[in-house]
Amino acid sequence: MSYFLGIDLGASSLKASLVDAQARQLASASAPIASAYPQAGQVEQNPADWLSALCEVLENLKQTQQNIFLQIKAIGFSGGAHIAVLQGADGAVLRPAIMWSDQRAHAEAAFLQAQNIEAITRNRPNPTWSLPQLIWLQKHQPEIMQKCHRISFAKDWLRGQLTGDWQTDASEAVGALLADYHSTTWHEDLLAYAGLSAQHMPPLADMLSVAGQVSETAAQLTGLKAGTPVYQGAIDTSVEWLCCGPLAAGTASLKLASAGVLAFGDTATKPHPPVSLYPHVLPNTHYHAAGMNNCMGALHWVRQLYLSDMNLQDMQTAAQSAPIGSNGVVFYPYLNGERAPLWDASRTASLCGLSRGTKRADIARAAYEGIGHALTEIFHDMTAKIGSKPSRLHLLGGGAQDTFWGQMLADMMDVEIARGQQTDCSFATALLAMTADGAFADLAQAAAAGYQPAAYFAPDKSKTGVYADFHNLFIAQRDQ
Repeated sequence: MSYFLGIDLGASSLKASLVDAQARQLASASAPIASAYPQAGQVEQNPADWLSALCEVLENLKQTQQNIFLQIKAIGFSGGAHIAVLQGADGAVLRPAIMWSDQRAHAEAAFLQAQNIEAITRNRPNPTWSLPQLIWLQKHQPEIMQKCHRISFAKDWLRGQLTGDWQTDASEAVGALLADYHSTTWHEDLLAYAGLSAQHMPPLADMLSVAGQVSETAAQLTGLKAGTPVYQGAIDTSVEWLCCGPLAAGTASLKLASAGVLAFGDTATKPHPPVSLYPHVLPNTHYHAAGMNNCMGALHWVRQLYLSDMNLQDMQTAAQSAPIGSNGVVFYPYLNGERAPLWDASRTASLCGLSRGTKRADIARAAYEGIGHALTEIFHDMTAKIGSKPSRLHLLGGGAQDTFWGQMLADMMDVEIARGQQTDCSFATALLAMTADGAFADLAQAAAAGYQPAAYFAPDKSKTGVYADFHNLFIAQRDQ
């Protein structure tokens, strides 16, 4: 029997899935990754922590699935976009990696907007993209940029710790805002803004290509078998389409993870800025994506700060006992500025409407509803800009397993929502590795093999109108 390993480097944890030749998940493991917040609006991680998390996860799988672990046939990688790792001539990491949720480069993004680089990138600059962040570093930490010999992206750097390779793929190049979207090649004029050249950037490879094999050194470190092929992979929002079924050009998804992301598949390359445009895993297909900075992260923040004696299940139970509207309590989940549709790096979070009569259940429900209102606003904005509304959304991410929230979001957005058995990107990444290794004819076939319907949420029309009234109030109070 052949087994495949998918590794996904997320914003708050690293996850891995072991999948058999029938696309069934046999085991999974995760390890947390800490972020640092040097100043307000800034978010960084130490790449060394990614490697430590990878070793922890692999040790877990090796201990619990020893026989299967030794028979892994191929490995795939995925991870968050817009995360550049700067390395010196000796390969050493020069500074912590700036994360996609970081807001420090808002002035640099505004400068790039004025240069009309959208004509090249098909995407409007904002602080979450790598190019504005690299320009910020050129201004504020020029000594680091002078030492920079090459740049890797997060999942590529981590994969390179197993294989020694240095390459990336189209999804990372687009996400860095450093490539011509149509030709998917590094663009010299864009690189020049950050004082870089093509020599600093990794070669571009197909997401299904072999990046390398597990080295003897990596085998000793991780327990993986030396010589195991490792495939290139892509960013998480591209790979996780493989958790949607049936996968087609018009498939749409809603991800509930550290960030909340809505993505609509499309065969056209017409941009709808500031909604992002990326190459899809399906040939001749693209997708539009827009996200909020804090989704599950905001939910956990409320729990830890206000409901610390509750676990997530207790918080959900409490939320269900409160009425729609949370008895007047409103949560604005802008803990680190906000991306879509506000694009405001200075935006801050708040919990409003508290009184002596407020119950903890009201706070719990307000957290779910506040994030839901933010996602609903993104959904309305995307459908207005693109000019069409998906008939169904597929739930992805860790929050997708929450049936209470799934129904709430269907009611809020007035759209059907479906969920497969597997919603984590590490499972999708294992399917990608299987396809690259020849187990499936193409990625659409892999998605079909791995998809098992698990839940369906139809909007309750009696609640949709009630939520709509509270949604209008959510926006009106915020914008006063």
